[in-house]
Amino acid sequence: MIMMNRKTWIPLLILLISGIALFLALRPVKEIYGVEGNYRALKATEHLANPQKVAKWMLPFSTVSPADLKITPNAIIAGDDTLEISQQSAIDVKYVKKKGSASMPFLITAEPLLDQPGKTIFKLAYISTRLNTLKGGTEMEKETKQSLDKLKKYFQDPVQIYGFDVKRITVTDTTFLFASRTIAANKFAEESKALFDFLISESKKRDVVYTGVRIFHMEDDGNNTRKIFAGISINRSLKTRNDDPVNFKMMPYGKNLLAVDYEGPYYNIKKINEAIEEYRTDNKLVSMAIPFHKYLSDGYGFTDSQVVKLRVCYPVY
Repeated sequence: MIMMNRKTWIPLLILLISGIALFLALRPVKEIYGVEGNYRALKATEHLANPQKVAKWMLPFSTVSPADLKITPNAIIAGDDTLEISQQSAIDVKYVKKKGSASMPFLITAEPLLDQPGKTIFKLAYISTRLNTLKGGTEMEKETKQSLDKLKKYFQDPVQIYGFDVKRITVTDTTFLFASRTIAANKFAEESKALFDFLISESKKRDVVYTGVRIFHMEDDGNNTRKIFAGISINRSLKTRNDDPVNFKMMPYGKNLLAVDYEGPYYNIKKINEAIEEYRTDNKLVSMAIPFHKYLSDGYGFTDSQVVKLRVCYPVY
């Protein structure tokens, strides 16, 4: 039997140990990182799979100017960085993030909390190595974990989700005199002004005091006509008949409203109403009445393109 001398076996032992250490260091491991978000799981996957929405919370794209982003139906590109949305199911989305020659496939899953259906656990899963894990992850892995933290904040911000700052407030003005008309759409400004003038005139005739609050709602019928509804706040209750040209109505004090304070072109009212309606359905609130907006700007009878300051409201319970 040939005996190896020390000079022979010690290097072999070192080589063997090094090989085992390298094997263990490079052995694939599954990494999972999770955060809790205030959003329903089934609805949340829409925000995980839509590139326009993903660009708002996924790094590095969320820090890049929108003008410097290229967004396709399945990818986001910013310089050398690319995110591909490769597959979507009802509860998860698969991605591949690339930067130069480096790439990282990963999965984000939206798991509902059974006892709190309005909340979701978002789990990030990817394959790494023990060595990378010991070092705290690669730069791409660290960036993707930070993106999940940004996703949590994203679901806490209604502006990010709906485009407007939807808030919950309560009714404070309760007694109103209302009237409505069907008008030609191209006569909107002058006809809406005439309707408010009419309401103020009627309040004087009926010996009630107009207290300054003006609320409004409009509906386009698609035939170049528009149904408009106007209301002014008055200081007390008033009896009106069904055949009166004006009607007295009350809003229940303290009841819930979804509201957006807005300043900009009047024509964005439709977008704001749609955003509030989406918020209402997402939060499973029930509509009590039609939405309306309260003028915060002085005056009334605005054109569609005129910049106005107002509060858009949606009664709910």
